[in-house]
Amino acid sequence: MAYSDDFIRQAERGIKKEGRLEPEKLRAILFSFLDNIPADLCWDIYNRFGESVNTASEDRSKADSLLTLLAAVVDLFEGEYDEKSGLIADEDLKYISEGVNDYALDMSDDILMNVMSVAVSRKLLD
Repeated sequence: MAYSDDFIRQAERGIKKEGRLEPEKLRAILFSFLDNIPADLCWDIYNRFGESVNTASEDRSKADSLLTLLAAVVDLFEGEYDEKSGLIADEDLKYISEGVNDYALDMSDDILMNVMSVAVSRKLLD
């Protein structure tokens, strides 16, 4: 889970420096880890958790939960997601997999397989 560990480390560094979770910096870090997917899909994913980002900016426990969730999303795209963790809820995974399907022609086959295999194993695709 090297990608998710790096993601959390970078976000934590920003929190320590700023004293709180800065949504713009979190977005920049997330987008840098999802640089192999189309920017519009990155925005869709970020906006999916936007309310959580706003509330987490002032609440450390919510920030930790959000970072863990976004790290799991990073792992999902990198093929390192641990399904046993249950960190990504079915409705969020369905949303992400539908987005991946929409942008399938703009992504590598590896990324498609990483996301879709998890969605299929949970029987989320129609």
